[in-house]
Amino acid sequence: MLQLNNFIALLWWAGYTILGVWAQRFVPGVDFLAPGIVLSMQEEAGHRTIWLALIWILLQEGIGNLPFGYGLAWYGSLALFYVMGRWLFEARSILFVCLLGLGLGVLHPVLLYGLSSLADLTIPLKPAVMEGVAQAALFPVIWLLADKAFPRRMRQDVRPL
Repeated sequence: MLQLNNFIALLWWAGYTILGVWAQRFVPGVDFLAPGIVLSMQEEAGHRTIWLALIWILLQEGIGNLPFGYGLAWYGSLALFYVMGRWLFEARSILFVCLLGLGLGVLHPVLLYGLSSLADLTIPLKPAVMEGVAQAALFPVIWLLADKAFPRRMRQDVRPL
C-alpha cells in the first residue's frame, strides 16, 4: 500500500511539474509551482516537500535569466510565510491561501528588482508589478485546482502545530 502511494505521488507530482512549467511558458512572471509547494506542505510529509522544492528551485533557476538565488529566496520566503501564517490561520483556509498569494505578489517585484540590480540588469518596474498582481490573483485559483485534483488516497489530515 505504501509503495503504491509513493508511485501515485511520483506520477502526480511529475504531472503537476510538467503542467506548471508548461503554464509558465504562456503566463510569464507567474509561478504555477508555488501553490504546489503549499499543497505539499499541507498534505504530505516534509521530506517530499523538500525534494519538490529542491527540484523546482533548480528548474526555476535553469529557466530564468537572473543570477542564482531568485528561486531559493522565492520558495524560502513562501515556506517562511506558510509557517508563520499557520500560527494565525487554518492551513487550508482560502483566506490564508489568498494572503500567501498576496505576499508572493508583493515579493515578486521586490526580488526581481533586487536581483536584477545585483546583476546590472535594467528591468522595467511596471511589468514586474503587473506580474506580481497576476501572481497574487492566480495563486489561490491554482491552489484550488491543484487541491481538487490531488488524489484522495494521498491525503493526510492537516497536523496541528
